[in-house]
Amino acid sequence: VVIGGVFTQDIAETENKVPFLGNLPFIGKLFQFRSDRDERAELLVFLAPRIL
Repeated sequence: VVIGGVFTQDIAETENKVPFLGNLPFIGKLFQFRSDRDERAELLVFLAPRIL
């Protein structure tokens, strides 16, 4: 039997670039790094009844 639970979600976007070079048109993407993170966690509480 499931008694309860908690769900969490954490989303983060990070962008790093070389100053000036990362802002140039066309070649600026060569000097940039972009990272996306989507993290999910789940905690459930179970109850297992036993007959004695």
